[in-house]
Amino acid sequence: MPRIRKSLVILWMDKSLIIDGLAKEKKVEEIINNILPYKTWKDDLAQDIYIELLEKDVTLLTDLYNKNQLKYYIVRMVKNNVISKTSRYYKKYINYEKRKSKNIEECNI
Repeated sequence: MPRIRKSLVILWMDKSLIIDGLAKEKKVEEIINNILPYKTWKDDLAQDIYIELLEKDVTLLTDLYNKNQLKYYIVRMVKNNVISKTSRYYKKYINYEKRKSKNIEECNI
């Protein structure tokens, strides 16, 4: 039993080191800038992506990293957050902008 716990701790440390490395190198921000060069709320989107990465399963993240597939996974996360109407980012920022624009239009009528 202690052996399993020790391996989970090692996996968790790997996960935190992976995310720490991404943050220090600003990899998520770089991906966002490549996909959405003119989008507002880019810093908020990056923070949401980092939060989602922290919430991911340890083995998933370490497997993606070890197979050099993490970048592609993050690209998909960014696209899904911007496009999907059920994503945290979409609900928080895009819907807000839509409601704000609608309210401004109604006030100007």
